[in-house]
Amino acid sequence: SSKKKKYHLQKKRPLKIDPPKKRRALFAPIFIMEKDKEEEKKTLKTGVVPPVLKCVCFHGFSQNADAFRRRTGSIRTTKLKRKYEFVFLDAPHAVDGVFGEEDGLREEEERNANANAKAKNETVVDAKTTTNCSGHRSWWLAGENVESGATKATDAAWVRPAKSRKIVGLEDSVELVRETFVKTEGEVRALVGFSQGATFIALLRRKLPELFKNVRKVVSIAGFDPLDEEAYAAAIDDDDDDGKGVKVKVESKSLHVHGANDALVTRDRCDRLRDLFYDAENASTFEHEGGHGVPTSKQFREAFETFLLQDDGAET
Repeated sequence: SSKKKKYHLQKKRPLKIDPPKKRRALFAPIFIMEKDKEEEKKTLKTGVVPPVLKCVCFHGFSQNADAFRRRTGSIRTTKLKRKYEFVFLDAPHAVDGVFGEEDGLREEEERNANANAKAKNETVVDAKTTTNCSGHRSWWLAGENVESGATKATDAAWVRPAKSRKIVGLEDSVELVRETFVKTEGEVRALVGFSQGATFIALLRRKLPELFKNVRKVVSIAGFDPLDEEAYAAAIDDDDDDGKGVKVKVESKSLHVHGANDALVTRDRCDRLRDLFYDAENASTFEHEGGHGVPTSKQFREAFETFLLQDDGAET
């Protein structure tokens, strides 16, 4: 019997080295979906399938879907997972190597986020743990870099996308979102974005209005106002009666998050994004003591949960 037992252990060992779940993660899927395990168990027992409410998450510049999933892990509570299926998208534009082999962006964000590391109840996720084989992605490219050929932050002519006045490749991202959700089962009920991803959500309101048909909540973390004049024009609907143009704003309830020690996105840029692209009556702001990152304090975790769980008056 001992030999037989040994034989079975040898047979099982290869399965533990590279299980299917890890193998899938290596190939950078278009999106990552996360479901609550308890809800799945209830479905199996009762046979009743609960309505699928999707919360779509957009990562920041040079991140990817898996990186953002990990960075938001502590704030996506069990209660939230029972209500939402979190979907993390990979942006279409590859920007691998933009910050060099040492990934200067992660180091910069880590230093920034730790600027006030002693703040009460404020914890910072180690940026170095968010590496994934899908590489570094971007929702749009800086036109200045496309014209100059600059591909690395160390290039003299390189411009950070947040400071670019010429947004290029935005339509590719819009099309990716359209194709991903055109046949979606269930509703897209909430959107969460960080930095460039947060700004992308605001631009989507004019570019892809059908996405917002059932959206009730938007969380914009470290979002900034676009400097491209055409991007501002995208927030104006010229097809109104008086011909003067009417601002097309996100009417959903929105929570705008900014860090007091954010060295990359200033508070005034965060406020301008809110004021120009969102309905003021439905917008609220959360200020934290951290830097350019997703806050993980208990205070924000509770605020994030409360906001997304608030009754929106819509049928589920």
